[in-house]
Amino acid sequence: MSVPPPSADPFYAWDDRVGPPGGLLRSRKVEIKIDAEAAAWQVVYASTDSRDRPVAVSGTVLVPSAPWAGAGPRPILSYGVGVHGLGRDAAPSHLMRSGNEMETALIELALARGWAVAVTDGEGLGMPGPHTYGAGRSGAHAMLDAVRAATGLDGCPPAGGPVLVWGYSEGGRYAAWAAELQPSYAPDLDLRGVAAGGVPSDLRAVAKAIDGGPFSGLGLAVLVGLARAHRDSALEAILSESGRAAAARAATLDAAGLIVDFPEPMHHHTVREEPWDEPVWRDLLDRERNGRHRPDAPVYLYHVLGDLLVPTELGRRLFADYAARGADVTWAGVQAEEHLAGAFAGAPDAVEWLAGRLG
Repeated sequence: MSVPPPSADPFYAWDDRVGPPGGLLRSRKVEIKIDAEAAAWQVVYASTDSRDRPVAVSGTVLVPSAPWAGAGPRPILSYGVGVHGLGRDAAPSHLMRSGNEMETALIELALARGWAVAVTDGEGLGMPGPHTYGAGRSGAHAMLDAVRAATGLDGCPPAGGPVLVWGYSEGGRYAAWAAELQPSYAPDLDLRGVAAGGVPSDLRAVAKAIDGGPFSGLGLAVLVGLARAHRDSALEAILSESGRAAAARAATLDAAGLIVDFPEPMHHHTVREEPWDEPVWRDLLDRERNGRHRPDAPVYLYHVLGDLLVPTELGRRLFADYAARGADVTWAGVQAEEHLAGAFAGAPDAVEWLAGRLG
């Protein structure tokens, strides 16, 4: 049986009755195409956007079928996926159900440990979009609130149990933001550790690094995602007339579509040669930079050595920023051919480190 995409599935319809962050708005039990034996629910829950306004977010919660054999309550891991695109039908919750989610093997590493796993779609994937790609606060809120929402499901770990956070690339960025914001946004969560890999901690530096290369389309995605997140017309003012048309199309595409359809440098879509140097963008991208807040929980940062997509230096700089703020932070270099391969090459050590935070 084919699975309808979110744009054609009433489960993902917008709900104005959002309520407090982490509140479970609706859920349904589903079958997920994974090797691990686990019960799975698709959920819609309340969270907070980049402007601290209520927003509904969708996701998936998985709980291993086998009873938890460890001490205390079963831990729950909030997992953040890498870039999926801007169009709502690229939601991980949909791709997991249809058998097309590329990061399922990583999620299974956590399930094999006996942990429950909450996988957020993030703002604007699944639910009406476009996705607020790159928006750190929104992404962090969605990851933390997914844990709160999961406690409202039968068979899931109760509130107050141990929490872990893990993600790579875009998911790693949101995981790092979750580490930074948890003390103020979700002090009720017993956050034991955060593993963040390949973190694009400085979006301005990443956008400049990929501009004109095979991943140029992700630069346009940053513009669309952040403009959507912050709802500031000045952010879109750098777009030319043809650029506005490109942005409207980009808002409907998955990651592959963005890369294939928009190979041009960013200035092809803007009214100035260096769009990220526009004062309004320079200010926003500075505020979106990771490393401005001290995480209370231990953090494990890992990064491909020689990464060209997300320069390795950004990971090292984030490590230095956290260390300077007195955080408990660990750095690990990953041997892999390129950025995307690093998600899988670095995963076993990241999961082992997380397991060590459970005491």
